[in-house]
Amino acid sequence: MAYWRKPVLALGLALAVATVGSLAYAQADDAIKSRKDGFQVFRTSAGAIKRVVDSNGPAAEAAAPAQALAAQAAKQVSFFPAGSDKGNTKAKPEIWANMADFTAKMKAAEDAATAIATAAAANNIDGVKAGFGALGAACGACHKAYRND
Repeated sequence: MAYWRKPVLALGLALAVATVGSLAYAQADDAIKSRKDGFQVFRTSAGAIKRVVDSNGPAAEAAAPAQALAAQAAKQVSFFPAGSDKGNTKAKPEIWANMADFTAKMKAAEDAATAIATAAAANNIDGVKAGFGALGAACGACHKAYRND
C-alpha cells in the first residue's frame, strides 16, 4: 500500500464519523424544536379553553382548541426519540427510561382534550370545565415527573 493511502483513509474515516455525529446532533435539535413547537400548540389551545372556562362559555368556543390540543398530544410523543435528551431542552432523562409511562401521561392529556371537544360540541360548559380540570391534572402529572423547570 502506498504511504499516502493510510493517512487519507484515516482522514476519510474521521470525516465520516464526524458527519454521522453531526447528523445525529442535528436530528436531536430538530426533535427538540418540533416538540417545543408542539408544546406551543398546547399552551395556545389551553389558553383559549381557559378563556372559555373563565367566562363561563359559550362552550362551543372550546371545541376547536380542544381538537387541536388532542391532535397534537397524539403525535407529541414522536418528538421524543432516543438521543434527544441533550441540548436546549427541559426534558428529563427519565422520559426515555419510562417511555411507557410518559406515553400514558400524554394519552391522558389527549383524552382530556377530546372530552373537552365532545362537551363543547354538546354545548356543555360543565363538561368543558371538568375536562379542563382533567387536562390540567394530566399536564401537571407529566411536568412533575418529566420536566425540568
